[in-house]
Amino acid sequence: MKKNNRFIKRFLPVLTLCGLLSACEFLETEPHDTFTPQGFYKTEEQVNTALYGVYRALANNMLYGANMQGIMGLSADLGYESYNRDQFTVGYNYVVSTDSRILSYWQYLYICISRANLLLENLDRAPMDETVRDNVRGEALFLRAYAYFMLVNKFRNVPLILHSAPSAEPEYTQVPQADPEKVYEQIVSDMETAAGLVVPAEGLYGGGKINRSAVWGTLARVCLTMAGEPLKRTDMYAKAEMYAKKVIDCGTHRLNPDYQQVFINYSQDKYDIAESIWEIEYWGDNTVYYCAAMVGRNTGIPSPAGSSIGFCQGFLRATAYLYELYDGDDVRRDWCIGSFTYDRNTLEKIPTAAAQKWLRYCAKFRREYEKGSPKQNNATPINFPVLRYSDVLLMYAEAHFNNDQALAEEDDEALECFNQVRRRGHGLDPETASEEVDYVYSGKENFMQELRDERARELAFELLRKDDLVRWGIYYDQMQYVKGTVPRNYTEAMLYFNQVEPKGVMWPIPSYEMGVNRKLVQNTGW
Repeated sequence: MKKNNRFIKRFLPVLTLCGLLSACEFLETEPHDTFTPQGFYKTEEQVNTALYGVYRALANNMLYGANMQGIMGLSADLGYESYNRDQFTVGYNYVVSTDSRILSYWQYLYICISRANLLLENLDRAPMDETVRDNVRGEALFLRAYAYFMLVNKFRNVPLILHSAPSAEPEYTQVPQADPEKVYEQIVSDMETAAGLVVPAEGLYGGGKINRSAVWGTLARVCLTMAGEPLKRTDMYAKAEMYAKKVIDCGTHRLNPDYQQVFINYSQDKYDIAESIWEIEYWGDNTVYYCAAMVGRNTGIPSPAGSSIGFCQGFLRATAYLYELYDGDDVRRDWCIGSFTYDRNTLEKIPTAAAQKWLRYCAKFRREYEKGSPKQNNATPINFPVLRYSDVLLMYAEAHFNNDQALAEEDDEALECFNQVRRRGHGLDPETASEEVDYVYSGKENFMQELRDERARELAFELLRKDDLVRWGIYYDQMQYVKGTVPRNYTEAMLYFNQVEPKGVMWPIPSYEMGVNRKLVQNTGW
C-alpha cells in the first residue's frame, strides 16, 4: 500500500515555517515575524497546519529523526556506539549537564508541548465540523502528553506547563518542576481523554496518524512505567493490562507473518496498520521539502557515500550479549544484527566471521530497500516505529502476570499473546501453537526473565531498551554485567560500558535551562 502523500503534500508549504519556529522558539527573546495566534487558527486548514507542526517537532533530527538513534545511549545493553568522535558525549554514557544532545532533547520536546498548547487554546476559533475538531483536540492532547512522557522518564523532575505564554514577560520562564507523579497523572488523564476523541485505527491508511489503538497502547506503556521504578505504583499494572487488552480486542491488529517485511515496509513507504500502530513519518530526500530524516543513515551497516545502497555511518554496533539471546532458529537475529558488511568498492556482501560477535552492526533499518534514486547521503524517507503490535502483546503479558487482580483462568490468553511473538520470531505462523517454540509458564520470576529477553529480541534498537531496564530497576546492574563480558581489545565497547554510573538512570537538567529558569533544581547526583 503506497503512502498517502496527499496528507504530507498538503502541508509541505509550511515546513519551512515549522523549521524556523523550531530554531527560534526557545532560543531567542525577540520575535522576527508578525505571527500571532489572533492572526492564525481561522480556518480548518490552518488548524491542520498547526497540528502538523506538533507532529513535526517529534520527528525533528534532535529527537526521532537522528539523535535518538544510536548516539544517546538508548540501546543500553543491546548496542554500543562506535564513533570515536563522540566518546565524551551521552552516546558513550559520558553524561554531563552541558551535553548538547541532552539540551536539544529537552528543548524540542518543550517546542512540541508549546505548539500543542497554542493549538489547544485556539482550536475553537476556526469554523469546522465538531467531530473533526474533537479529533484534532485528541491528537494534540496525546502528543503533548507523549512529549511529557519522554521528558519525565528521562529527567524525572520537569516543569509541567499546560498553557501557552500569556505574554513576553521574563517571569513566564520561571517555572518550578512538578512532582513526577503529578506529571504522570496528567499524562494518563490527557491520554484517556484523547482516546475518546481520536479516530479508531480501523480504516486508516497507516500509523502516521494518532489513532485510538496508538493511544491505548501508549497508555499501557505509561502505566507499566509508573508501576516500576521510581514510582512503584504497582496498582498501575491493572490499567496497563486493560489498555493493552483494548488494542488486542479491537480486532484491527495482528502480527505481520514476516518479521523482516515489517522493516522493509518502513524503507519502502508501505503501511501495515495491523502491525505498525504508530510510526514517525518521513518523506523525500530534503532536496526540495524538508520531510526526511536519518533513519538507516546513522544506524545500519556502513556503506560509502554516493553508493546505490545509500550512505550509512554505522554508528551503532550490537553487543555479543544481544547476539547470544537469540537461538540459531530465530529469524530476527540476522535481521536486527548484521551478518555481513559491504565491500566499499564493489558493495559485495562479505559474511562476518562467526566469532566476531562484538563487531556486528545494528541492521534493522536498511537503506538497500529504500526506493528512489539517487539516494541522498544525509537524508532518508524511512519511517520509524514508535508502537508495534508485538510490543502491545508483550506488554499485555507482562502486565497480566504482575497484576495481583488478574484471574488465573486468563493466564492462557496472556501466554498466547507472548507466544505469538516468539512463533513469529522463529518464522512460524504466529497463531498456531508450537511445542518446540512456545514458552511454558513456570512462575512469575522465570517468566519475567524470559519476558525481558523476549523484549530485547523483538524490539532491539527501537529506542525502548534503556527505559525498560530503568523501570525494571536493573539498569546499572545489567550494564555492569554486560561490561564484564566485553573483551579488553574492544576499546569502544569498554569505554561505553565503563562510563555508566548508577545516577545514569536519569539525565541531569541541562545547565543552559537552569541558567534561563532559576527555579529549576538539579537532579540528585548531578
